[in-house]
Amino acid sequence: MRRRLIWIIGAGLLVAVAAALVAVFVVLPGGAASADAAIIERMEDRADADTPRVLYNEKWGDGRLVLAAYRRGEELRLALGFVIEQSKGWRLAGYTEETVKSDDVGVGSLLVASSEGGTGQPPWSVAAGHLVDKRVKRVEVRWASGEVSAGPRRKNSYLVIQEGTTTPLEARYVAEDGTEIAKVPIESS
Repeated sequence: MRRRLIWIIGAGLLVAVAAALVAVFVVLPGGAASADAAIIERMEDRADADTPRVLYNEKWGDGRLVLAAYRRGEELRLALGFVIEQSKGWRLAGYTEETVKSDDVGVGSLLVASSEGGTGQPPWSVAAGHLVDKRVKRVEVRWASGEVSAGPRRKNSYLVIQEGTTTPLEARYVAEDGTEIAKVPIESS
């Protein structure tokens, strides 16, 4: 009788463990296959067909800062997300988006964001955007902290990251030979 009770309890525990595994791997939603896919999924329901696209993807802490854009009617929207890989895929841990004009600073657009950070994410400040002036090869940003950081042009966009939360004061859009194409003061709101 005792042996039978042990078998029944063991079988019950085995069923409970199997049910828990099914819940974790089948029932609970998984993340996206990549950091890019995680941010695209967030934009798809708001975007015109086939317009969500990743402009920039940069490693940051244990995850990635991803800059993306999409159109909604005549509106161009830039989105910036911090995406982190977890056991079941990539998930957005932070996200912001804004309507921009492709030439709101003359040579491109500008999105400013910052985060206090969190698990796997050091604090950051970002100036990013889409570039329409083909001459721009690098963007330099002067921050309220006194530091200057730069980001190269990639896929007609830029992403300038500064560790810590600080305010951007000015952006310089620079040609390959170092010639300044535009200098834009950044007003904080």
